[in-house]
Amino acid sequence: MGDESGCLVNIPEELVSEILCYLPVKLLIRFTIVCKSWLCLIRNNHCFAMKNYLIRCTSSSKVLDNADYMFDNLVKSDNPCLYSFTQAKSFRFLKKFECVPNEKIGVSNSCHGIICIHLFRKSEIFLYNPSIQEVVLLPPCPNNGKKALGFDPIQNDYKVVAIDFPNTDNYLCRVNLYSLRHGHWRKLYTSISLRCTHGIEGDGASNANGRIYNWLFNKQHGMEKKKLGLLSFDMTEEVLKEFPMPKCEDPHLHDHELLSSTRWQACLICLPKSYYFTHGFIDVWVLKDWIWSKAIVIKFPDRELMQPSKFWINDNELFVNVEKGNTIEVFHYNLATKKLKFTGRKGSLWCSRGYVESLVSLKRLMSLHHESKHGEDGKQINDQVEVASKQEDTSRYVLREVSRKGVRWSQTST
Repeated sequence: MGDESGCLVNIPEELVSEILCYLPVKLLIRFTIVCKSWLCLIRNNHCFAMKNYLIRCTSSSKVLDNADYMFDNLVKSDNPCLYSFTQAKSFRFLKKFECVPNEKIGVSNSCHGIICIHLFRKSEIFLYNPSIQEVVLLPPCPNNGKKALGFDPIQNDYKVVAIDFPNTDNYLCRVNLYSLRHGHWRKLYTSISLRCTHGIEGDGASNANGRIYNWLFNKQHGMEKKKLGLLSFDMTEEVLKEFPMPKCEDPHLHDHELLSSTRWQACLICLPKSYYFTHGFIDVWVLKDWIWSKAIVIKFPDRELMQPSKFWINDNELFVNVEKGNTIEVFHYNLATKKLKFTGRKGSLWCSRGYVESLVSLKRLMSLHHESKHGEDGKQINDQVEVASKQEDTSRYVLREVSRKGVRWSQTST
């Protein structure tokens, strides 16, 4: 940049960093060729990557997050697919994700632009950032339960928690945790014993900027009526806790879904069951300091049967599934104008998840952790590298992105 005389003007690095933080990820990646300092800032600075992510996902609604894209499954092949939103609020297919060798894969969740992908028939888990094409293959998971990726802000560490109920007689909860910093799975001991017949319901949701992951679980036992509870795992404290649900209307007449939000410890929607649906509304509850409060009440303009998606697409906007006769169509609903608009999509968005791109590099964090450990105990690191090498020899996978522009390959690394 120069002034009127043609001389270069030095801009403070802090100001440059602040300006770049507001740009989209694709543009920032292109800017890495400008100079070495920009390359280092954009690709190697975790604080910059996190700030850029939070700026773009923060919504003025102060409840839910904005989403760049949406994950959904392709009906015919069950492959996870990524869709973008046009200005007309319709869907545009971008790419589908496949695994080579041919294995069926699913998306557990995403955190800070990193996708947690699992293989259905095996215990392998990938952590994948498609924006910077990084794939990390984790060691085999000790259990086959629900899995979720989260973030520990105290240790600056990404962790994957796996939770299941292997014994239906006493319903003791089994929890295993993988830490990127330590590079291995650990068994966590919990005193929680849940008397439930159906276990965890749904896939859960990430909250508190990735620090907390929540599930709904069914506390029904025997002939008792269904009673939902909130099961919450804290990535920093590494503790699993049970919390009561908010005091909404009769829970037997309503459905509940957890929502992702960077601001709150938990976020929940409450809406009437379809066969009790007399008026269109959604209550949005948020949990702060472990106290529930009602944040939003959305009243739809007609009495059509509706089910909201689990994420915002923009400030005060969301997608809803609308049931008309024997068909389900997806509409866009604007909270400000209170109007519905058909997106052109037939079929529901039951398993959809919002996704926000990021520059967060797991490999960079892993190298920093390993450098720190190497200073403390060089032999320990050499042993870990040897074990990782053996794992890499026996487990090699490639993630493949298939789009209209072609195919892109990403080799896994342990």
